[in-house]
Amino acid sequence: MGTGTGPGDVLQLIRRGQASTRTEVAELTGLSRVTVAQRVDALLAAGLVRASGAGASTGGRRPAVLRFNADLGVVLAASVDTTHARVAALDLAAGVLGEHVVAVDVLDGPERVLTALEDAMTKVLADAGRDAAHVEGVGVSLPAPVDPATGRPSQPPIMPGWDGYPVADHVRRGFDVPVVVENDANAMAAGEHAALHPDCAAFCLVKVSTGIGAGMVLGGRLFAGVDGGAGDIGHVRLPGVEAQCQCGSRGCLAA
Repeated sequence: MGTGTGPGDVLQLIRRGQASTRTEVAELTGLSRVTVAQRVDALLAAGLVRASGAGASTGGRRPAVLRFNADLGVVLAASVDTTHARVAALDLAAGVLGEHVVAVDVLDGPERVLTALEDAMTKVLADAGRDAAHVEGVGVSLPAPVDPATGRPSQPPIMPGWDGYPVADHVRRGFDVPVVVENDANAMAAGEHAALHPDCAAFCLVKVSTGIGAGMVLGGRLFAGVDGGAGDIGHVRLPGVEAQCQCGSRGCLAA
């Protein structure tokens, strides 16, 4: 990694379990002992890392074991489907602290659906013994293309009234933290890739639920296309098929 390695890079090594002592951080990054100490001390001061117990000694004093502090904050996640949504509170290592399923209908429009999600988020936080002050970020997945430039739904075929709606701004009314909005198949692909296949250079996930969609990770990054519709295979027309689709067209793969 070298001298350009910042505290964030060191945090990732500790969070992933690749390094648990200052010596291991130095060996993996090539940083000097002084620079490693500065990086680690910054993470300890921020509460992102804890020093606990003692590791194996290689001669001299046994080193402190560095652990990622997953309890520092909470992330809220909402996965919206066409007729229901699942809302969860998670620690910073993606451990589920609590979850709640709420009945919503995307045809009711963004205001009603997102208000119901915020109520469910407040409930799941309370059930987990936390409140809004503990929330560090919110993620929302939608069964719709999401424009990567704006983070807003982009001409969703089965969600009238959602096109261009500022979903993140709405959520920030209740939780003043960073909010990420993503297509559901893209979000699932990113999660599966990060958790189970981080070394896979080209990864594709097909999600079959009420609709059909796909998410692609290329070179470690989501590929969404110009307007977020790169994996929206559910509305590809099939020749010779006349089945009626939820979007109003005939012959879609999802139909």
